[in-house]
Amino acid sequence: MLVQRVALILRIAALTFFLVGVLLIVRVDVITTAFGFSSKSLTSELRWTLHLLGAILLIPALLAPLVAAFAGERGLRQAAAGMAFLSLALGAFLLLAPGGYGVGKFAVAGIAFAFSGAYFFALKGRRRNR
Repeated sequence: MLVQRVALILRIAALTFFLVGVLLIVRVDVITTAFGFSSKSLTSELRWTLHLLGAILLIPALLAPLVAAFAGERGLRQAAAGMAFLSLALGAFLLLAPGGYGVGKFAVAGIAFAFSGAYFFALKGRRRNR
């Protein structure tokens, strides 16, 4: 049961990373306005940094389904533990990030906290499945 739960969460997270990565590459202005940045603060350097972040997000989007498909139980547990803490940190850093507080910032932080909770829930089931 643990293997199926973690694999499902990894696949859903991969889809989320893929969609956000593609959105950052194609339409970076949508993300910046959702995060509360004004159009005046969107410099060419910030635009290219966000394009690069979108390309970097495609890496876990492509690797997470491979881990979900081919890793054993120990590998899935380790991946879930790492992703739980990374998702928790991502949500906290998003709330502390400079800029205005918009609906987009709270939505993305909430999604990160939801993934963290899902990973912790999947790992909690390990004790029952021994």
